[in-house]
Amino acid sequence: MAENSKYDLFMDELNSLEKQIYLFKQETDEISDENLALRKKVAQLEEEQRFLRQKYEEIQAELNSYKSGELAFSSENELPPEERKILKNKLNDLITKIDYHLRS
Repeated sequence: MAENSKYDLFMDELNSLEKQIYLFKQETDEISDENLALRKKVAQLEEEQRFLRQKYEEIQAELNSYKSGELAFSSENELPPEERKILKNKLNDLITKIDYHLRS
């Protein structure tokens, strides 16, 4: 009788250990899946960061070219006052038309 109870106790402990191992395996699988998803997200964000840095460098280079005077307007390239007034009137007309279309 004592051997039966020892055997039953041993089997109960063994079953308990199997359940714990199963739960640990499930948790490990979940953590592995989350880890994989996070690694993919990190890779995606790194790619996006590379793209944004490249875009930033392009914009910075363009800005530097403006600052260096390659594409900047100088005082001698400015429009005469008559042309500026005509251009200003055309822009105001376009703004009025756009505003009208947006309101209707």
